[in-house]
Amino acid sequence: MYKSPTRRRLRLAATAVLGLALVAGTTAYAQQKPLPIRIESNDADLSQQDGVSTYTGNVVLTRGGLTLTGYKLVITRINDRGNVKAVLNGSPAKLDKQPDREGDDVVTGDASKIEYTNNDSTVLLRGDAVVRRGGDEIHGQVIRHNVDTGRTQAERGSGDSERVRITIQPKGDQS
Repeated sequence: MYKSPTRRRLRLAATAVLGLALVAGTTAYAQQKPLPIRIESNDADLSQQDGVSTYTGNVVLTRGGLTLTGYKLVITRINDRGNVKAVLNGSPAKLDKQPDREGDDVVTGDASKIEYTNNDSTVLLRGDAVVRRGGDEIHGQVIRHNVDTGRTQAERGSGDSERVRITIQPKGDQS
């Protein structure tokens, strides 16, 4: 069967685009490789059968650029793929998220309790919560922060005086 030069060029172009898409997909997949969770504490109680682990005393949880610190951490395995929910108590419990990309700001925060779920990279701060990023601050009784997207949502408490408070710093001279 005869193939015209135009048809051959279109097929070569389509093959090249598909090849680039596969390379880009492979690169994106490599960047999404699951990161290990590391924990340090004074004491640990691990239960493989229950899928629950409890860590107490100067607890430090790290995963990539995320560090959570507090006095008691309870980790519950969500599924067999390594997804977990971590609940950290502190006086206060603290959050430190180093930037993943150049130009991003460090994110810090604290609350009475911090909940972290690694399958959706969400940190939930509960009880007198505050999150700081680049001089800006958000205060609320509940703050949800996605460490991958940088999106932050805040909720007020039940009392009229427990409203969400946000401080946004002016940017430097833009002239």
